Amino acid sequence: MEHFLLKDFKTFQSMSETIIQSNRIHYRKYRPCECLQPYISCYWTMESELKLDEPILHRVVPDGCIDIIINLNENSYSLTSSIVGTMTKPIFAELMNHVNLIAVRFKPGGYLHFFDIPAYNLTDEILPFDAISASNSHCLIERLMLEKNINCKLGLLQNYLKNLLIINHKNDSAIKYVLKYILERKGNISISELSQNVNISQRQLCRKFENWIGVSPKSFCRIIRFQTTIHLLKNPNFDLLTTALNGGYYDQSHFIHEFSSLYGSTPSEFLKSRKNL
Repeated sequence: MEHFLLKDFKTFQSMSETIIQSNRIHYRKYRPCECLQPYISCYWTMESELKLDEPILHRVVPDGCIDIIINLNENSYSLTSSIVGTMTKPIFAELMNHVNLIAVRFKPGGYLHFFDIPAYNLTDEILPFDAISASNSHCLIERLMLEKNINCKLGLLQNYLKNLLIINHKNDSAIKYVLKYILERKGNISISELSQNVNISQRQLCRKFENWIGVSPKSFCRIIRFQTTIHLLKNPNFDLLTTALNGGYYDQSHFIHEFSSLYGSTPSEFLKSRKNL
């Protein structure tokens, strides 16, 4: 599946909030190899140089993506390896002890090219990686834990994913074009218009979309509007009303309600926290 504008889709994550809570935590992103770039946004790592003095709550906001997170120090996270499905609400993960995570972030629609379990089975869930992975995932995790060099770790991940892509690769042109329309319009498009553009019924479109993305087209549009406006808020020249209208919200009140439900605090609180970064 070609991802059109997805190659330019940069999701907002609250990593900076977590890092500022402890200067011992470091977050880095790595670009996947060319053949995996249509499906994978990035690999990322989060590490602490030393053991954390106390647990830190890490905010994770909806972005339309699915992540596989492998804990290379099993004492610091609740699961050794897990898959985080598409989210419709923020979650707070507790980081503790010595943090040592490596992860894969799939682009919206990218996950199903590698695995057979529909994305809707993962929505708003954090499940053991074993729930969706092939049997050789245990070997992958053991090798990642033993390997010290980050480039070698990324090589292990990429070879694992390349093999899965060959085995499971699939395509759906309707989903490809619906993603294109939603991103072009920054989430401001109706389900009826999407249905007409790809010439399938709304019911069929929703079924396909939940299978590939994990949420309905309406919910995904809501996430994209949120992601768009949270980037707008970084512009110091934008006030809340301007941001709300440019993001496609009816008014400032609607914007504040939607933002709060997806971020976990109000836009004003978000702006205040940004000043401290």
